[in-house]
Amino acid sequence: MIMPDADGGIDARPKKRNRMLLNAFKLSISGAIFYYIFSRYIRCEDFIAAWRYVKPGMFIYLLLLSMVCRYLGAYQIHYYFKKVFNSSLGTHFVFKAQLITSFYGLVLPGDLAGGLITWYLISEKSGEKAASASVIVFLRLLSIITLIVFTAIGLVFEEKLIDLNLRVYVMIMALLFLLMFVPFVSSRAATAAKEFTRTIVRKTPHATWRNALDRLNSKLWDAVITCTRIDRGVMLWTLALSVLYHLSLILFAYMLMILVGISLPFQVSVWLLGAVNLVQMLPVSFAGLGVRDISIIYLLGKYYQVAPETSLVLSTFFLAFSLLFTLMGGLVVLTDGTVKRLKLAGPFHKD
Repeated sequence: MIMPDADGGIDARPKKRNRMLLNAFKLSISGAIFYYIFSRYIRCEDFIAAWRYVKPGMFIYLLLLSMVCRYLGAYQIHYYFKKVFNSSLGTHFVFKAQLITSFYGLVLPGDLAGGLITWYLISEKSGEKAASASVIVFLRLLSIITLIVFTAIGLVFEEKLIDLNLRVYVMIMALLFLLMFVPFVSSRAATAAKEFTRTIVRKTPHATWRNALDRLNSKLWDAVITCTRIDRGVMLWTLALSVLYHLSLILFAYMLMILVGISLPFQVSVWLLGAVNLVQMLPVSFAGLGVRDISIIYLLGKYYQVAPETSLVLSTFFLAFSLLFTLMGGLVVLTDGTVKRLKLAGPFHKD
């Protein structure tokens, strides 16, 4: 909670203290997991030896494929926004916005906060706050659903993982996200959701807040209803872009395993990518440090007898490619004045 100071201004100390406590919590979680990993699984000499099997010649191919994946995701946002709301963002601008998001997402609490950064930059560019929010939520849900579908397909063809009951878990998640997705493709569902949330908003006791929230609620759901009226061909192409994007990511994960000397069937990369992404969504560590590593070590070690040292090298490269784009985002922030604009945005100002 932000409190006024003696001069009537805003005292940001509680907010800064809470952020420091959150960051300390994340570091402690990552530190505890890494302590467990190195005390339970990793021999330092074997970990060093595992790096000898890395194939440096594949770096350039992986970097190019990673760039293609990110540009494809940026193009999908640009295409959908242009077709639905008749406003051109530009693929290059969206790509830059996503780089900035990856930079701030390293320290902000989770994927949701990163999405707020993307929303702010896109809404500033387009001038359409509600439309920007609806597009980001729609495409994010579509991306997660596509990821879950591919993960489920990978699990269907992997009998070794039956005892983990991951299929039931994935199906439950798929059902939940599909229910959230329905209002974006059904005007009736969107209208019903609008009326339901309006009923809740009208319970707000303060009249000024109630009216402001009611206007915001109407704008957001009107933008969602606009999404439901999209041409079928546009919707199919948007879905195809999502499928192509995730196929590219799966290929990237498969090539990354080859890079570190892990020879496993292609379908392993299908479900492994899903597991890594779902774990990294948890806002309990920086860039998935620790939770991603222990997940890969456990799954590949238990079911495919991959040495934990090799699995840790694989996880390190997952992190390295992620940090590469995070650093690129940092350079964009420093060179195009984005820090100043984010300070003026209020919720993202630097303490």
